[in-house]
Amino acid sequence: MDIISLQFEEPLIIHIGDAAVKILAFKTQEHGNIKFGVDAPRSVNVHREEIFHAIRQKQQLLETAE
Repeated sequence: MDIISLQFEEPLIIHIGDAAVKILAFKTQEHGNIKFGVDAPRSVNVHREEIFHAIRQKQQLLETAE
């Protein structure tokens, strides 16, 4: 795992194949919270981890039912 230090609202660009994904961290008024903005092409799926696992589990159930 890489650990990268950035200032708030400083973009982090990640290249996935030919796609560039831009991530920005924003401060919030809520103590201890950070919000992230993600700018990615439609060909790149962006999900929180629990959503990703739910989608994968649903796909596996559908494949098993076939």
